[in-house]
Amino acid sequence: MKILGIIPARGGSKRVPRKNIKSLGGIPLIAHTLNAVAESNLLFDCIVSTEDDEIVTVVKKYGGNAPFKRPTELAGDQMGDRPVLIHALEWYEKNTNETVDAICLLRPTSPFRSGAIIDRGIQKLIESKADSVRSMTKVEGVHHPYWMFKADPGLAEAVVPGVSIDEYYQSQLLPTVFRLNGCVDLIRKDVLLNEEGPLYGEKMAILETPEKESLDIDTLEDFEYCEWLIDRKH
Repeated sequence: MKILGIIPARGGSKRVPRKNIKSLGGIPLIAHTLNAVAESNLLFDCIVSTEDDEIVTVVKKYGGNAPFKRPTELAGDQMGDRPVLIHALEWYEKNTNETVDAICLLRPTSPFRSGAIIDRGIQKLIESKADSVRSMTKVEGVHHPYWMFKADPGLAEAVVPGVSIDEYYQSQLLPTVFRLNGCVDLIRKDVLLNEEGPLYGEKMAILETPEKESLDIDTLEDFEYCEWLIDRKH
């Protein structure tokens, strides 16, 4: 199975300006993902989709491939994943004369992702009949949805209808659930191109990944925490 890695890297970022090329552990954030791609044994190829000239320069410096400029209309804050992924996939197949079977979405905001995790996800897609494989982290304790409430209006209402905290008063009683972490997402090509259906299809398999390797950077505080982890490791 030919799996094309796609790294979407916009130049704009409101919470952390120039986030994708901000230094983390001495190298740009996106370089951590490029290093993981280099470690993978199962990715057929990998490209970066960006509209930003500086990101293109950084990608090339760290051994990545940014073969085209993403159209500006696909680089806005509100742009969803599907149009960006389809554009990258179609450009790749048209310009390389290669045909791939699935794509692997690798967001550049997961600096502790490894090539081994990418390969585990690919292997799971190959062996399963799932439309997609998404990395997830186990949710436990106070972060479990059975212990969460919403205000409606001003009063606490269970997030999961019909669930009473009296039945799940100890964490050991909570059922196992997972949350998406954005570390590795794989989608079969036919599912991606079927714009009438959900992006990840009807059958989604879980790739459980460790908490640390699944860390996602969204804020400056996230950056500082990851920097602390890197410093402590050394």
